[in-house]
Amino acid sequence: MGTRTGATTRALVATATSIAISFGLGGVALSTPADAATAYVAVSAVYVRSGPSTSYKILGTLATGQKVTGTSTSSGWVKVSFSGGTGYVYGSYLKKSSSTSTSTAATRMTTADVNLRTKPDLSSTVVKVLAKGTTVSTTGTTSGRFSQVTVDGALRWVSTAYLGDATNESLPAVKFQATTTALLAMRTSPAISATSAGDLKAGTTVGLTGTHSGSYSQIVYKSTVAWVLSGYLTTTGSTPSLPKASGKRYVSVDELNIRATSATDGTVIDTVTKGTVLLITGLTKNKRSQVIYNGALRWAYSAYLSKTKPSSSSGSGSSSGGSLGSESLDRTNAYAKAIVRLIRDEFPQITTIYGWRMSSSYSSDHPSGRAIDLMIPKYTKSSGKKLGDAIALFLQQRHKKLHIHYLIWRQRNWNVERSTSLTAWRTMENRGSDTANHLDHVHVSVYDVD
Repeated sequence: MGTRTGATTRALVATATSIAISFGLGGVALSTPADAATAYVAVSAVYVRSGPSTSYKILGTLATGQKVTGTSTSSGWVKVSFSGGTGYVYGSYLKKSSSTSTSTAATRMTTADVNLRTKPDLSSTVVKVLAKGTTVSTTGTTSGRFSQVTVDGALRWVSTAYLGDATNESLPAVKFQATTTALLAMRTSPAISATSAGDLKAGTTVGLTGTHSGSYSQIVYKSTVAWVLSGYLTTTGSTPSLPKASGKRYVSVDELNIRATSATDGTVIDTVTKGTVLLITGLTKNKRSQVIYNGALRWAYSAYLSKTKPSSSSGSGSSSGGSLGSESLDRTNAYAKAIVRLIRDEFPQITTIYGWRMSSSYSSDHPSGRAIDLMIPKYTKSSGKKLGDAIALFLQQRHKKLHIHYLIWRQRNWNVERSTSLTAWRTMENRGSDTANHLDHVHVSVYDVD
Protein backbone atom coordinates (compact mmCIF):
# COMPACT_ATOMS: atom_id res chain seq x y z
CA MET A 1 0.00 0.00 0.00
CA GLY A 2 1.12 3.58 -0.61
CA THR A 3 1.63 6.37 1.88
CA ARG A 4 -1.91 7.31 2.71
CA THR A 5 -1.89 8.65 6.27
CA GLY A 6 -4.14 11.56 5.36
CA ALA A 7 -6.56 9.35 3.42
CA THR A 8 -6.69 6.82 6.23
CA THR A 9 -7.38 9.53 8.79
CA ARG A 10 -10.17 10.95 6.63
CA ALA A 11 -11.62 7.45 6.19
CA LEU A 12 -11.58 6.83 9.93
CA VAL A 13 -13.25 10.16 10.62
CA ALA A 14 -15.87 9.45 7.95
CA THR A 15 -16.47 5.99 9.38
CA ALA A 16 -16.76 7.35 12.90
CA THR A 17 -19.21 9.99 11.69
CA SER A 18 -21.27 7.36 9.85
CA ILE A 19 -21.38 5.15 12.91
CA ALA A 20 -22.37 8.06 15.11
CA ILE A 21 -25.25 8.89 12.78
CA SER A 22 -26.36 5.24 12.61
CA PHE A 23 -26.69 5.05 16.36
CA GLY A 24 -29.18 7.93 16.37
CA LEU A 25 -31.06 8.24 19.63
CA GLY A 26 -29.94 4.77 20.67
CA GLY A 27 -26.24 5.67 20.71
CA VAL A 28 -24.12 7.77 23.00
CA ALA A 29 -25.82 10.92 24.27
CA LEU A 30 -23.07 13.49 24.02
CA SER A 31 -25.00 16.04 26.05
CA THR A 32 -24.85 14.01 29.27
CA PRO A 33 -23.64 16.21 32.15
CA ALA A 34 -19.93 15.74 32.87
CA ASP A 35 -20.54 14.59 36.43
CA ALA A 36 -23.08 11.87 35.51
CA ALA A 37 -21.24 8.53 35.23
CA THR A 38 -22.88 6.24 32.68
CA ALA A 39 -22.43 2.53 31.98
CA TYR A 40 -21.28 1.87 28.40
CA VAL A 41 -20.46 -1.18 26.32
CA ALA A 42 -18.01 -1.26 23.39
CA VAL A 43 -19.76 -2.00 20.08
CA SER A 44 -16.45 -3.03 18.48
CA ALA A 45 -12.79 -3.31 19.45
CA VAL A 46 -11.52 0.22 20.02
CA TYR A 47 -8.41 1.99 21.35
CA VAL A 48 -8.40 3.74 24.72
CA ARG A 49 -6.26 6.89 24.54
CA SER A 50 -4.70 9.19 27.11
CA GLY A 51 -6.59 12.20 25.77
CA PRO A 52 -9.62 13.13 23.63
CA SER A 53 -7.88 12.92 20.23
CA THR A 54 -6.27 10.33 17.96
CA SER A 55 -2.97 12.15 18.49
CA TYR A 56 -2.84 11.01 22.12
CA LYS A 57 -1.04 7.87 23.30
CA ILE A 58 -2.86 4.53 23.12
CA LEU A 59 -3.32 3.12 26.63
CA GLY A 60 -4.96 -0.14 25.61
CA THR A 61 -7.95 -1.63 23.82
CA LEU A 62 -11.56 -2.32 24.75
CA ALA A 63 -12.82 -5.64 23.38
CA THR A 64 -16.22 -5.91 21.71
CA GLY A 65 -18.84 -6.15 24.44
CA GLN A 66 -16.51 -4.91 27.21
CA LYS A 67 -18.29 -2.69 29.73
CA VAL A 68 -16.92 0.56 31.13
CA THR A 69 -18.24 3.57 33.00
CA GLY A 70 -17.57 7.11 31.96
CA THR A 71 -18.82 10.57 31.11
CA SER A 72 -19.24 12.10 27.68
CA THR A 73 -17.46 15.27 26.59
CA SER A 74 -18.43 18.07 24.25
CA SER A 75 -15.81 16.90 21.73
CA GLY A 76 -17.53 13.58 21.14
CA TRP A 77 -15.13 11.54 23.27
CA VAL A 78 -16.08 9.67 26.43
CA LYS A 79 -13.84 9.84 29.48
CA VAL A 80 -13.78 6.31 30.93
CA SER A 81 -12.35 4.46 33.90
CA PHE A 82 -9.60 2.20 32.55
CA SER A 83 -6.95 0.04 34.22
CA GLY A 84 -7.18 1.89 37.52
CA GLY A 85 -6.99 5.29 35.87
CA THR A 86 -8.79 7.25 33.17
CA GLY A 87 -8.73 7.21 29.40
CA TYR A 88 -10.72 8.42 26.42
CA VAL A 89 -12.74 6.47 23.85
CA TYR A 90 -14.46 8.01 20.84
CA GLY A 91 -18.20 8.00 21.59
CA SER A 92 -19.27 6.33 18.34
CA TYR A 93 -17.66 3.08 19.47
CA LEU A 94 -19.64 2.95 22.72
CA LYS A 95 -23.29 2.62 23.50
CA LYS A 96 -25.18 2.78 26.76
CA SER A 97 -25.57 -0.61 28.40
CA SER A 98 -29.08 -1.89 27.75
CA SER A 99 -31.16 -2.75 30.76
CA THR A 100 -32.00 -6.39 31.35
CA SER A 101 -34.54 -8.21 33.44
CA THR A 102 -34.39 -11.64 35.02
CA SER A 103 -37.03 -14.31 35.50
CA THR A 104 -37.07 -18.06 36.06
CA ALA A 105 -35.08 -20.23 33.67
CA ALA A 106 -37.18 -22.65 31.60
CA THR A 107 -37.23 -25.00 28.64
CA ARG A 108 -38.90 -23.43 25.63
CA MET A 109 -39.57 -24.41 22.03
CA THR A 110 -39.26 -22.30 18.88
CA THR A 111 -42.64 -21.71 17.23
CA ALA A 112 -41.10 -20.82 13.84
CA ASP A 113 -37.69 -20.71 12.16
CA VAL A 114 -35.85 -18.05 14.14
CA ASN A 115 -32.41 -16.40 14.06
CA LEU A 116 -30.00 -17.28 16.86
CA ARG A 117 -27.92 -14.16 17.58
CA THR A 118 -24.78 -13.26 19.48
CA LYS A 119 -26.38 -10.20 21.08
CA PRO A 120 -29.91 -8.94 21.86
CA ASP A 121 -29.89 -6.71 18.80
CA LEU A 122 -31.31 -7.07 15.28
CA SER A 123 -28.00 -5.89 13.85
CA SER A 124 -25.94 -8.50 15.69
CA THR A 125 -24.40 -11.57 14.06
CA VAL A 126 -26.74 -14.46 13.24
CA VAL A 127 -24.98 -17.63 14.41
CA LYS A 128 -27.52 -19.88 12.70
CA VAL A 129 -31.23 -20.37 12.18
CA LEU A 130 -33.06 -22.53 14.70
CA ALA A 131 -35.69 -24.63 12.99
CA LYS A 132 -39.28 -24.58 14.18
CA GLY A 133 -39.73 -27.00 17.07
CA THR A 134 -36.16 -26.70 18.39
CA THR A 135 -35.99 -27.03 22.17
CA VAL A 136 -33.86 -24.40 23.93
CA SER A 137 -33.04 -23.62 27.54
CA THR A 138 -33.70 -20.02 28.56
CA THR A 139 -31.55 -18.48 31.30
CA GLY A 140 -34.33 -16.21 32.55
CA THR A 141 -32.52 -13.08 31.33
CA THR A 142 -34.23 -10.84 28.79
CA SER A 143 -33.18 -7.64 27.05
CA GLY A 144 -35.82 -5.72 25.16
CA ARG A 145 -37.54 -8.09 22.73
CA PHE A 146 -34.90 -10.83 23.16
CA SER A 147 -34.44 -13.77 25.51
CA GLN A 148 -31.08 -15.26 26.44
CA VAL A 149 -30.82 -18.98 25.70
CA THR A 150 -28.22 -21.71 25.97
CA VAL A 151 -27.61 -23.45 22.64
CA ASP A 152 -24.75 -25.89 22.03
CA GLY A 153 -23.18 -24.85 25.31
CA ALA A 154 -23.02 -21.14 24.42
CA LEU A 155 -25.11 -18.17 25.58
CA ARG A 156 -27.07 -16.68 22.67
CA TRP A 157 -30.20 -14.59 22.06
CA VAL A 158 -33.47 -15.19 20.23
CA SER A 159 -36.63 -13.15 19.74
CA THR A 160 -38.97 -13.86 22.65
CA ALA A 161 -41.97 -13.67 20.31
CA TYR A 162 -40.90 -16.96 18.70
CA LEU A 163 -40.55 -18.96 21.90
CA GLY A 164 -43.44 -21.09 23.11
CA ASP A 165 -44.03 -23.56 25.90
CA ALA A 166 -42.42 -26.96 25.37
CA THR A 167 -45.73 -28.79 25.65
CA ASN A 168 -47.48 -31.36 23.51
CA GLU A 169 -49.50 -28.59 21.89
CA SER A 170 -46.25 -27.15 20.51
CA LEU A 171 -45.21 -30.38 18.79
CA PRO A 172 -44.74 -30.01 15.02
CA ALA A 173 -46.88 -32.15 12.72
CA VAL A 174 -45.58 -35.60 11.82
CA LYS A 175 -45.54 -36.10 8.04
CA PHE A 176 -43.77 -39.47 7.69
CA GLN A 177 -42.64 -42.48 9.66
CA ALA A 178 -39.06 -43.74 9.77
CA THR A 179 -37.05 -46.48 11.46
CA THR A 180 -33.59 -46.09 12.97
CA THR A 181 -30.88 -48.35 11.50
CA ALA A 182 -28.35 -47.84 14.31
CA LEU A 183 -28.13 -46.67 17.91
CA LEU A 184 -28.80 -42.94 17.65
CA ALA A 185 -28.48 -40.06 20.08
CA MET A 186 -31.42 -37.66 20.14
CA ARG A 187 -30.27 -34.05 20.45
CA THR A 188 -32.13 -30.88 21.42
CA SER A 189 -30.75 -29.01 18.38
CA PRO A 190 -29.15 -30.11 15.10
CA ALA A 191 -25.51 -30.22 16.30
CA ILE A 192 -23.23 -32.89 17.72
CA SER A 193 -22.42 -30.60 20.66
CA ALA A 194 -26.11 -30.14 21.56
CA THR A 195 -27.57 -31.57 24.75
CA SER A 196 -28.61 -35.22 24.54
CA ALA A 197 -32.31 -36.01 24.87
CA GLY A 198 -31.68 -39.75 25.18
CA ASP A 199 -30.78 -42.62 22.86
CA LEU A 200 -32.83 -44.59 20.34
CA LYS A 201 -32.13 -48.27 19.75
CA ALA A 202 -31.80 -49.61 16.23
CA GLY A 203 -35.22 -50.51 14.85
CA THR A 204 -37.09 -47.75 16.72
CA THR A 205 -39.97 -46.12 14.83
CA VAL A 206 -40.06 -42.33 14.94
CA GLY A 207 -42.12 -39.58 13.34
CA LEU A 208 -40.47 -37.35 10.73
CA THR A 209 -41.57 -33.72 10.45
CA GLY A 210 -39.91 -33.26 7.06
CA THR A 211 -37.54 -30.63 8.48
CA HIS A 212 -33.79 -31.08 8.03
CA SER A 213 -30.80 -29.05 9.18
CA GLY A 214 -27.33 -29.96 8.02
CA SER A 215 -26.71 -33.63 8.82
CA TYR A 216 -29.78 -33.87 11.04
CA SER A 217 -33.50 -34.58 10.65
CA GLN A 218 -36.18 -33.47 13.09
CA ILE A 219 -38.18 -36.27 14.69
CA VAL A 220 -41.02 -36.69 17.17
CA TYR A 221 -40.70 -39.60 19.58
CA LYS A 222 -43.03 -40.13 22.56
CA SER A 223 -44.00 -36.42 22.69
CA THR A 224 -40.34 -35.39 22.46
CA VAL A 225 -39.09 -33.24 19.61
CA ALA A 226 -35.45 -33.99 18.82
CA TRP A 227 -32.84 -34.21 16.09
CA VAL A 228 -31.01 -37.31 14.84
CA LEU A 229 -28.48 -38.02 12.09
CA SER A 230 -30.39 -38.31 8.81
CA GLY A 231 -28.29 -41.07 7.26
CA TYR A 232 -29.32 -43.62 9.88
CA LEU A 233 -33.05 -43.44 9.20
CA THR A 234 -34.93 -45.52 6.67
CA THR A 235 -38.44 -44.97 5.34
CA THR A 236 -40.82 -47.43 3.71
CA GLY A 237 -43.82 -47.35 1.38
CA SER A 238 -44.70 -44.18 -0.47
CA THR A 239 -42.87 -41.84 1.91
CA PRO A 240 -39.75 -40.03 0.61
CA SER A 241 -36.59 -42.12 0.96
CA LEU A 242 -33.57 -40.71 2.79
CA PRO A 243 -29.96 -41.14 1.61
CA LYS A 244 -28.01 -43.72 3.61
CA ALA A 245 -24.70 -42.95 5.32
CA SER A 246 -21.55 -45.06 5.25
CA GLY A 247 -19.86 -43.01 7.94
CA LYS A 248 -19.39 -39.53 9.38
CA ARG A 249 -16.70 -36.90 9.06
CA TYR A 250 -15.81 -33.67 10.89
CA VAL A 251 -15.12 -30.39 9.13
CA SER A 252 -11.50 -29.54 9.95
CA VAL A 253 -11.30 -25.93 8.67
CA ASP A 254 -12.97 -22.64 9.55
CA GLU A 255 -15.40 -22.66 6.62
CA LEU A 256 -16.23 -25.34 4.06
CA ASN A 257 -18.54 -24.98 1.08
CA ILE A 258 -21.32 -27.50 0.54
CA ARG A 259 -21.92 -27.75 -3.21
CA ALA A 260 -24.74 -29.07 -5.35
CA THR A 261 -22.33 -31.06 -7.54
CA SER A 262 -18.77 -32.34 -7.38
CA ALA A 263 -17.60 -29.75 -9.91
CA THR A 264 -15.14 -27.07 -8.80
CA ASP A 265 -17.64 -24.40 -9.81
CA GLY A 266 -20.70 -26.27 -8.52
CA THR A 267 -23.36 -24.11 -6.92
CA VAL A 268 -22.60 -23.41 -3.24
CA ILE A 269 -25.64 -24.54 -1.21
CA ASP A 270 -24.29 -23.53 2.18
CA THR A 271 -21.10 -23.00 4.19
CA VAL A 272 -20.39 -25.01 7.34
CA THR A 273 -17.88 -24.35 10.09
CA LYS A 274 -15.13 -26.26 11.86
CA GLY A 275 -16.35 -29.24 13.91
CA THR A 276 -19.58 -29.69 11.95
CA VAL A 277 -20.50 -33.35 11.45
CA LEU A 278 -21.18 -34.41 7.86
CA LEU A 279 -22.45 -37.84 6.86
CA ILE A 280 -20.71 -39.36 3.83
CA THR A 281 -22.12 -41.91 1.41
CA GLY A 282 -18.72 -43.31 0.41
CA LEU A 283 -18.78 -41.86 -3.11
CA THR A 284 -15.95 -39.50 -4.15
CA LYS A 285 -15.37 -37.50 -7.33
CA ASN A 286 -13.10 -34.61 -8.32
CA LYS A 287 -11.44 -34.63 -4.87
CA ARG A 288 -14.86 -34.17 -3.24
CA SER A 289 -16.95 -36.48 -1.09
CA GLN A 290 -20.68 -36.98 -1.43
CA VAL A 291 -22.39 -35.96 1.81
CA ILE A 292 -25.92 -35.96 3.16
CA TYR A 293 -26.95 -32.39 3.85
CA ASN A 294 -30.45 -31.09 4.62
CA GLY A 295 -31.82 -34.48 3.64
CA ALA A 296 -30.26 -34.39 0.16
CA LEU A 297 -27.04 -35.54 -1.55
CA ARG A 298 -24.41 -32.81 -1.75
CA TRP A 299 -20.62 -32.52 -2.09
CA ALA A 300 -17.74 -31.25 0.08
CA TYR A 301 -13.98 -31.03 -0.43
CA SER A 302 -12.51 -34.32 0.85
CA ALA A 303 -9.22 -32.89 2.15
CA TYR A 304 -11.11 -30.81 4.73
CA LEU A 305 -13.06 -33.75 6.16
CA SER A 306 -11.54 -35.62 9.08
CA LYS A 307 -12.41 -38.92 10.79
CA THR A 308 -11.55 -37.38 14.15
CA LYS A 309 -13.07 -34.38 15.88
CA PRO A 310 -10.85 -31.26 15.54
CA SER A 311 -8.90 -30.31 18.63
CA SER A 312 -10.08 -27.30 20.60
CA SER A 313 -6.61 -26.62 22.02
CA SER A 314 -5.22 -23.11 21.75
CA GLY A 315 -1.88 -23.76 20.08
CA SER A 316 -0.53 -21.77 17.14
CA GLY A 317 -3.22 -21.55 14.53
CA SER A 318 -5.49 -24.03 16.31
CA SER A 319 -8.19 -21.52 17.15
CA SER A 320 -8.95 -21.19 13.47
CA GLY A 321 -8.82 -24.78 12.24
CA GLY A 322 -5.15 -25.71 12.72
CA SER A 323 -1.92 -24.34 11.31
CA LEU A 324 -2.01 -22.89 7.81
CA GLY A 325 1.54 -24.04 7.23
CA SER A 326 3.56 -20.95 8.13
CA GLU A 327 3.95 -18.49 10.97
CA SER A 328 3.15 -15.72 8.48
CA LEU A 329 -0.37 -17.10 7.93
CA ASP A 330 -0.93 -18.43 11.45
CA ARG A 331 -0.48 -14.89 12.81
CA THR A 332 -3.27 -13.44 10.68
CA ASN A 333 -6.75 -12.89 12.15
CA ALA A 334 -9.70 -15.25 11.75
CA TYR A 335 -11.13 -13.40 8.75
CA ALA A 336 -7.84 -13.61 6.85
CA LYS A 337 -7.43 -17.28 7.75
CA ALA A 338 -10.90 -18.07 6.41
CA ILE A 339 -10.01 -16.44 3.09
CA VAL A 340 -6.75 -18.42 2.85
CA ARG A 341 -8.66 -21.68 3.23
CA LEU A 342 -11.35 -20.58 0.81
CA ILE A 343 -8.82 -19.58 -1.86
CA ARG A 344 -6.95 -22.86 -1.46
CA ASP A 345 -10.22 -24.68 -2.02
CA GLU A 346 -11.54 -22.58 -4.89
CA PHE A 347 -8.26 -21.73 -6.65
CA PRO A 348 -5.76 -24.60 -6.18
CA GLN A 349 -3.46 -22.83 -8.68
CA ILE A 350 -2.50 -20.47 -5.84
CA THR A 351 0.34 -22.22 -4.01
CA THR A 352 2.02 -19.24 -2.33
CA ILE A 353 0.25 -16.92 0.11
CA TYR A 354 1.88 -14.46 2.51
CA GLY A 355 0.28 -12.87 5.58
CA TRP A 356 1.76 -11.33 8.72
CA ARG A 357 5.08 -9.54 8.64
CA MET A 358 6.84 -7.42 11.20
CA SER A 359 6.74 -4.17 9.28
CA SER A 360 5.24 -2.57 6.20
CA SER A 361 6.11 0.62 4.34
CA TYR A 362 2.51 1.36 3.44
CA SER A 363 0.07 0.37 6.20
CA SER A 364 -0.38 -1.52 9.46
CA ASP A 365 -2.52 -4.25 7.90
CA HIS A 366 0.21 -6.87 7.49
CA PRO A 367 1.81 -6.25 10.93
CA SER A 368 -1.68 -6.35 12.47
CA GLY A 369 -2.55 -9.66 10.80
CA ARG A 370 -5.31 -8.10 8.70
CA ALA A 371 -3.81 -8.72 5.25
CA ILE A 372 -2.75 -11.52 2.92
CA ASP A 373 -1.01 -11.54 -0.45
CA LEU A 374 -2.17 -14.13 -3.00
CA MET A 375 0.80 -14.67 -5.31
CA ILE A 376 -0.25 -15.18 -8.93
CA PRO A 377 1.75 -17.72 -10.98
CA LYS A 378 2.85 -16.60 -14.47
CA TYR A 379 1.49 -13.14 -13.70
CA THR A 380 3.14 -11.62 -16.79
CA LYS A 381 1.18 -13.92 -19.10
CA SER A 382 -2.49 -13.60 -20.04
CA SER A 383 -3.33 -16.77 -18.06
CA GLY A 384 -1.93 -15.22 -14.88
CA LYS A 385 -3.78 -11.97 -15.43
CA LYS A 386 -7.04 -13.83 -16.00
CA LEU A 387 -6.49 -15.87 -12.83
CA GLY A 388 -5.86 -12.71 -10.77
CA ASP A 389 -8.92 -11.04 -12.27
CA ALA A 390 -11.05 -14.09 -11.43
CA ILE A 391 -9.81 -14.14 -7.83
CA ALA A 392 -10.38 -10.41 -7.39
CA LEU A 393 -13.94 -10.70 -8.75
CA PHE A 394 -14.60 -13.76 -6.57
CA LEU A 395 -13.57 -11.79 -3.46
CA GLN A 396 -15.49 -8.66 -4.50
CA GLN A 397 -18.70 -10.64 -4.86
CA ARG A 398 -18.26 -12.05 -1.33
CA HIS A 399 -16.76 -9.01 0.37
CA LYS A 400 -19.48 -8.69 3.01
CA LYS A 401 -19.44 -12.32 4.10
CA LEU A 402 -15.62 -12.37 4.10
CA HIS A 403 -15.29 -9.04 5.97
CA ILE A 404 -13.07 -7.57 3.24
CA HIS A 405 -12.02 -3.93 3.60
CA TYR A 406 -10.15 -3.45 0.32
CA LEU A 407 -8.29 -5.21 -2.50
CA ILE A 408 -5.23 -4.20 -4.53
CA TRP A 409 -4.48 -5.82 -7.90
CA ARG A 410 -2.46 -4.61 -10.90
CA GLN A 411 -1.80 -1.12 -9.55
CA ARG A 412 -5.49 -0.56 -8.71
CA ASN A 413 -7.31 -0.24 -5.40
CA TRP A 414 -10.92 -1.31 -4.63
CA ASN A 415 -12.23 -0.16 -1.25
CA VAL A 416 -15.70 -1.12 0.05
CA GLU A 417 -15.93 2.08 2.08
CA ARG A 418 -15.64 4.08 -1.12
CA SER A 419 -17.94 1.95 -3.28
CA THR A 420 -19.04 -1.68 -3.55
CA SER A 421 -19.55 -1.45 -7.31
CA LEU A 422 -17.52 -4.18 -8.99
CA THR A 423 -16.05 -1.60 -11.37
CA ALA A 424 -15.05 0.96 -8.71
CA TRP A 425 -11.29 0.38 -9.06
CA ARG A 426 -8.94 3.36 -8.71
CA THR A 427 -5.51 3.55 -10.28
CA MET A 428 -2.63 3.87 -7.81
CA GLU A 429 0.68 5.69 -8.14
CA ASN A 430 3.65 3.85 -9.67
CA ARG A 431 5.73 2.41 -6.84
CA GLY A 432 8.53 1.10 -9.02
CA SER A 433 8.53 -2.71 -8.95
CA ASP A 434 6.04 -5.39 -10.01
CA THR A 435 5.54 -6.44 -6.39
CA ALA A 436 5.13 -2.89 -5.09
CA ASN A 437 2.62 -2.24 -7.86
CA HIS A 438 0.78 -5.50 -7.02
CA LEU A 439 1.21 -6.92 -10.51
CA ASP A 440 2.29 -10.30 -9.17
CA HIS A 441 -0.23 -10.71 -6.36
CA VAL A 442 -3.73 -9.83 -5.18
CA HIS A 443 -3.57 -8.01 -1.85
CA VAL A 444 -6.54 -8.55 0.49
CA SER A 445 -7.11 -6.48 3.63
CA VAL A 446 -9.84 -7.44 6.09
CA TYR A 447 -11.40 -5.72 9.07
CA ASP A 448 -10.51 -6.38 12.69
CA VAL A 449 -12.41 -9.31 14.16
CA ASP A 450 -15.28 -8.08 16.35
